[in-house]
Amino acid sequence: MDGSEKIVIVSKNNEEQEVEVVTYLNSKDHMNQYFVYSKGEKQPNGDMIIYISKLVSEDGTNKLYEIEDDEEWKNVQVLLKEIANA
Repeated sequence: MDGSEKIVIVSKNNEEQEVEVVTYLNSKDHMNQYFVYSKGEKQPNGDMIIYISKLVSEDGTNKLYEIEDDEEWKNVQVLLKEIANA
């Protein structure tokens, strides 16, 4: 991780981890927001490993949720491809 924006996320087990913000994505209908981040890990070929979670604001706190719905995951992949091709 270099000079990019970093934030601390807290797991369900209250473990803190500093991660690098890659980007935020909004669904086409603007009903959902997604957080794309890196833990500084790389693939064997050198590519950065990224993580994507659904970002939900609950009681004034932002919470991350795993994307479990296949259709929602396909929509997120389309969003990623659009920014990759921009």
